[in-house]
Amino acid sequence: MPSEGSALECFVVSHTHWDREWYRTFQSFRARLVDTVDRVLDLVREDPSFRFLLDGQTVVLEDYLEVRPDREGELARACREGNLAIGPWYVQPDSLLPGGETHVRNLLEGRRAGERFGEVSGVAYVPDSFGHPAQFPQLFAGFGLGPFVFWRGAGDEASDLSSEFSWEAPDGSRVACHRMDSGYFSVAGLPDDPEEAARALREAAEALAKKTKIGRVLLMHGIDHAYPEPLSPRALEAAEAATGWTFRRASLEEFARGWPRDLPVFRGELLGARVANLLPGVWSARMPFKLRNRRVETVLLRWAEPWAALGERLGLASERAALREAWRFFLQNQAHDSICGCSIDRVHEQTSFRYDAAEELGLETARRILDRVAGVGPERRTPWTDEIEVAVFNPSPRRRTDVVRFPLEPEPAFEVRAGKGMQLHPLLLSGLLAPGFSVEGTEARVVPDVENRMHLGDEHPPRSVEFVARDVPAFGYRKFRLRPSQVPTPDAVDQGRTISNGEITVAADPEGTLSVSAGGRSFPGLAAVEDVGDRGDTYDFDPVEGGRVEPAEVRVERRRHPSGIEELHVTRVFHLPAGLAPDRSRRARETVEVLLRTSARLVSGLRRVDLEFVLENRARDHRLRLLFPTAEPRGICLAATTFGTVERRSQREAPSGWVHPPPRTFPHQGFVAAGGLVVGCPGLPEAELLPGGTLAITLLRSVGWLARFDLRSRPVPAGPQLATPGAQCLGTIRARCFLFFDLDFQEIADAEAGFLAVPAGPAPVWPPDRSLVEVLSTDRVVLSCLKPAETRPGTVLRFLNPAERAARVELRVGFPFAEVLPVRLDETPISFPLRHEGERVSFELPPYALRSLLFR
Repeated sequence: MPSEGSALECFVVSHTHWDREWYRTFQSFRARLVDTVDRVLDLVREDPSFRFLLDGQTVVLEDYLEVRPDREGELARACREGNLAIGPWYVQPDSLLPGGETHVRNLLEGRRAGERFGEVSGVAYVPDSFGHPAQFPQLFAGFGLGPFVFWRGAGDEASDLSSEFSWEAPDGSRVACHRMDSGYFSVAGLPDDPEEAARALREAAEALAKKTKIGRVLLMHGIDHAYPEPLSPRALEAAEAATGWTFRRASLEEFARGWPRDLPVFRGELLGARVANLLPGVWSARMPFKLRNRRVETVLLRWAEPWAALGERLGLASERAALREAWRFFLQNQAHDSICGCSIDRVHEQTSFRYDAAEELGLETARRILDRVAGVGPERRTPWTDEIEVAVFNPSPRRRTDVVRFPLEPEPAFEVRAGKGMQLHPLLLSGLLAPGFSVEGTEARVVPDVENRMHLGDEHPPRSVEFVARDVPAFGYRKFRLRPSQVPTPDAVDQGRTISNGEITVAADPEGTLSVSAGGRSFPGLAAVEDVGDRGDTYDFDPVEGGRVEPAEVRVERRRHPSGIEELHVTRVFHLPAGLAPDRSRRARETVEVLLRTSARLVSGLRRVDLEFVLENRARDHRLRLLFPTAEPRGICLAATTFGTVERRSQREAPSGWVHPPPRTFPHQGFVAAGGLVVGCPGLPEAELLPGGTLAITLLRSVGWLARFDLRSRPVPAGPQLATPGAQCLGTIRARCFLFFDLDFQEIADAEAGFLAVPAGPAPVWPPDRSLVEVLSTDRVVLSCLKPAETRPGTVLRFLNPAERAARVELRVGFPFAEVLPVRLDETPISFPLRHEGERVSFELPPYALRSLLFR
């Protein structure tokens, strides 16, 4: 706090925190948004000095103008003249659940959408997200943003640091920070009477002044979905007269100017709850939506963007408009109350449409490019034969082998020919009728399609061909000859309990768990089940009774195919309590049958185990977790996080003086590793390291309330008490996991992305068996993105070094380019040492750092 008698500057920022959807739907809240922005523009017209913060996001401008297009001129003028602060985000996101590259797209789209109206804010404002990753300073530095203004996430450092501090990322990037110790509503709802308002301003400033070391306090004049309130100059004058301090109406930008550089430094993530609720139950609420979110994110980042960029380099049509449309649908679901699953059921029904639109647009865009690259021509017609070449594409900078599935669905499926009537495509007929198929003379696996596609009746369901595609070039493709066969080659099915690919062995235990052996190490009892009653809500887990549960029945089936694919299918039947007892203090005595199907797959030549879990959930009010014992003796695991990893520990002492007790669970970005076992679990972002070294991965958390006021695990309310029966997640939940025995970020990402296969044609625009982009260096760096440049012709490649030692990146680029430039995350030029010789580019990548290159 400033010394006695020194001047304190008090900045009063009028604002609204705008959840696009939460306890009401988007359209319901937008109706209020229209009223709010109408009033803001009226206040600006009445008082040109009025300032208003529109919650750090630009999507609300578009939402407003879709209903009020006649006020676009006024709105743009208010933005240009500084009356209305917009951005830097497109949507105000959750910080921990979206991937790092999704945050980059959010800021890029926020800037692009906002610059139509005026200058986008340079303040990294995140008022209400539930914790923040350690690499945020590197993200903000890549856009020239700062300070970072936040509320939730402060831990014990809040008692040692002032409200203003410097936050340092693992790579050394720093951003100045301001912690809103009284929240983003410190002076919300000021009284109309100027003297009473002055008293409220003075009391709020006195409380905040105790934590500032720079002589400034930020007074936030607004709250969620708040109608703008004019601030009486008399109230400010009275507050100044009573204190001798300066009180002025301001913007966040004005508050951010002229900070000292010698602020105390903090390193690490902001995942505490000393000054505000953290609400960690959002990491597991509505898990089917989180699985869907991860799947769509992978489609956009690993398929649509890279191949759109490479297609441009090969002379194909630009797909930038399609990418932008897909990303905008997807980004709107990254709002914290949307992706976190803590909204009413109707909201999440509507987010499903956005996921559908983003996924279908992204996948179809990628397939259009792959078809053209493989040579089927502008009409993308599958050659009119039942014996075709299949092009298998690899979205990785490494040459790879993996399983691919090719749907027997030609384009077009049928034609009408003069004098001959309608004719079905020969491949479609073979796909429905042929007993089997071969690929390059080796029997292929014919499997039923999971999607409902065109077929000739229930007796001829649609099918796909599955095979092992070996040695596919980095960002390239290989062609494989597919032929129908009169010799059926079904799986050999028996009751055996062991499969092996020569390097890894998987056995089904009597209780339905899996024992895995690889490289001289054994991991018994994997995928055991823990089930605990949950009287909580979408924000917080509140346990009652439960623990590890044993199945009432176990069924095992083994499938082996000559193509080199072996599978174990384990079905476990559990009898779980149907829900909570009426008083919510214990679980019900009534039980229901819950099925969990586990599929374990081994493929010759792959050093991983592919797992699929299909849960038929009929129980309410419970948390079901998968247990992976590792015998890790130190009680430490490594978890993927935003642009890196972080160490997690199994036993932590509960700190005192926190508003919200910390959870034992933690969030992650796709994998957790301990004791030589790496569990890749994309889309299942909640985990825990139990005493003894067992990794617990949450598969499902079923609750029936948006928020409740009677939780034992959360002393402070979190939201309105509204029933959300959809959050019970009854029905089928399907999740993919992977087991690895060596930590390699790129390998984990590649397993998640897989391969795609399309028909090959006679006129390829890029030859098979050649790489468009390949990493030649052996250091374990990760290709973070490959995308079209934002505002100019060109292609952006970005690499991440997740390790604590520097790495060297050496690339071979197959497409032609005139020059390569280092750029920031926002794709503006910067400088770092770079070697470019012909088609090879190399550079050093510091520990934990991102580096981006623009090829043009």
